[in-house]
Amino acid sequence: MTGVTLKTLLNAARPTYRLSSTYERMLGTEVELQVVARTRAHAEHAEDAALSEIERLTRVFNRFDPTSELSRWQQRGGTHVPLSLDLLHVLRLADHWRALSGGAFHPGADAFGQLWRQAADAGQQPTPGALARQVSALRAEPWTLHADGSATLHARYPIGLNAIAKGYIVDCAATVASRYPGVRSVLVNAGGDLRVIGGAGVQVRVADPFTARDDAPPLAQVRVRGAALATSGSAHRGLRIGERWYSHVIDPRTGAPVQDTPGVTVTAPECAAADALATALSVLAPCAALALVNDLPGCEALIVTRDGQKLSSDGWRGRPAAMRPAWPAPALR
Repeated sequence: MTGVTLKTLLNAARPTYRLSSTYERMLGTEVELQVVARTRAHAEHAEDAALSEIERLTRVFNRFDPTSELSRWQQRGGTHVPLSLDLLHVLRLADHWRALSGGAFHPGADAFGQLWRQAADAGQQPTPGALARQVSALRAEPWTLHADGSATLHARYPIGLNAIAKGYIVDCAATVASRYPGVRSVLVNAGGDLRVIGGAGVQVRVADPFTARDDAPPLAQVRVRGAALATSGSAHRGLRIGERWYSHVIDPRTGAPVQDTPGVTVTAPECAAADALATALSVLAPCAALALVNDLPGCEALIVTRDGQKLSSDGWRGRPAAMRPAWPAPALR
C-alpha cells in the first residue's frame, strides 16, 4: 500500500466470517478489499459486487484505454456529447474542487506532467515559455456541462480525472458491497485511498513522506470509521533531472512541481473528497491549505512541510505513531 498501513480495531460483536483479498494492477495500483459478514457466501457476494463496480467504472474513467468513455469524449472535443451519470458527476465534482481551491486542484494538471516527463527525458527542465502557455490554457473553462446531460469539451490538452475519479470508484465499490444482505463492514483500499463503511473502523498508520522505505517507522496514526482517507506525497512518485528530485504533484497555477509540502493526509466523509483535497492541499501554501480544510465539515488534514513541521487542521484526531515499522493490514472487523 502507498502511504498508509491499517490496524484492526476490535469490535465486540464479532461476525462469523471475514474476507480479505488483494488485487494487483487494478485502478493503476494494488487494491485491497475487506468484507465482514454473517457468512462466507454473504461476504463473497459483496466482494463480487465491489469488483464488478470497479471494473464498470474503470471502463468509464481509464484515460489510458482509448475505448473508455472519458477517452471517447476527449476524442470529440467541441461537440455536445451525452455522458453517463458517473462521468457527469465526477466532472461536477472536479468543477467544485477547482473553484473551491482557487485552481490548486485542476483536471488539466496532467498536461504539465507530460511536459516535465518529456523535459526529464532530455535531461532538462521545461522551458518557461512552454509552462506559461499551458498555464494560460488552463485559465479557460475546460468544458461546459449542459442541462440535458451532455457536455462539450473545450480543452485541447489532456484531461486527467484520476485525482478524484479513483476516490469516486472506491466510494462506489464500498457502497455497493455494504448494501448486500448480511454485510456488517466493508473496506476498499486503492493504493492508500480508502473508504470504510460499518464496523468499528481501522487505525491507519501514515507513512513518513521523507522516505520511500515501506518498513520505515510511521509518521502518525489516525482512526477512520465510517469515512475515507487519502494521501498525497512525493516519496514514491516523481522524476529526477540532474541531481534534483521533482514531485509528481504539479501546481496548475504555475506549472511547477510542488516543493513546500511533501506529504498530506486527509480524512473526509467520502473518498472522492479526500482524494481531491489531498491534491489541493499539497499545492496550496500550508496556511491557505489549513484555512480551506477548517471550513469543510467532516474533513481533517495533517500536512508535513519541507522543513519537517507537522501542521494539523482544527479537527485532526490523529496522534503520533509508535516508533516501529508499520505492519501489514489484518482483516477489518
